[in-house]
Amino acid sequence: MSLSSADIAHLEAVLAQGKKPKVVFTDAAGQVAGRSGKVVALDPAGVDDFVTVAFGSDELPFSAAELRLPAPGEGARRAPRQRAAAPAAPTGPGLLPDEPEAEPAPKPKPVTASERKPVSAPEVPQQAEPAPVKKKAARPRAAAKAPELTVTLTYEDGEWSVAAARGARTVVKGAKVAHTAALSMCQSAGSDEVTAVVSEVVEKIRSEAADEAARLRRQLEEAEARLAELD
Repeated sequence: MSLSSADIAHLEAVLAQGKKPKVVFTDAAGQVAGRSGKVVALDPAGVDDFVTVAFGSDELPFSAAELRLPAPGEGARRAPRQRAAAPAAPTGPGLLPDEPEAEPAPKPKPVTASERKPVSAPEVPQQAEPAPVKKKAARPRAAAKAPELTVTLTYEDGEWSVAAARGARTVVKGAKVAHTAALSMCQSAGSDEVTAVVSEVVEKIRSEAADEAARLRRQLEEAEARLAELD
């Protein structure tokens, strides 16, 4: 057992009367367990060792777990017992030779309270501070590359058409282009080879158109002659 809150209140009341109440050390007190002492000071507001006990020539602080109140009759002194008279030694020679008296065993040396070694709290290893993490400088992002624009000029079945694509996406597909506009587009490219090829195609178209016009004029003349015959 150890001191309860009621026991501590009792000790305070006894100290207030100018008396020094008696306490007994518990097993938690270590080597002085079972011995008794007198309370000379008490600080109930303390956290750990707040009861000062005098025993022998020492005064040391103890905690409530290291002390208890004495049981009724535990501190009463007992009357000394009378030794029985030793029987008279027989006269005459004994049967056995006299043995030397055994020396009494030495009494254990009492341990004073000053030999109590304070228990120090275990040292907590300090954790090493983490090394600072170096941050890489952000690289400037490259400017987004604009998709390529492809323009294609096509001549098929006597007609010009143009198509345009931005990257993989078709923007314009099969837009009709006049012959003169197609020739102008090729001439603006500044390539003699392209201009020659397109000019050849245009001349062929012009020749075919002239032949078609001559044929139509002949048909028209024939139709007008038949009409005149009917008048």
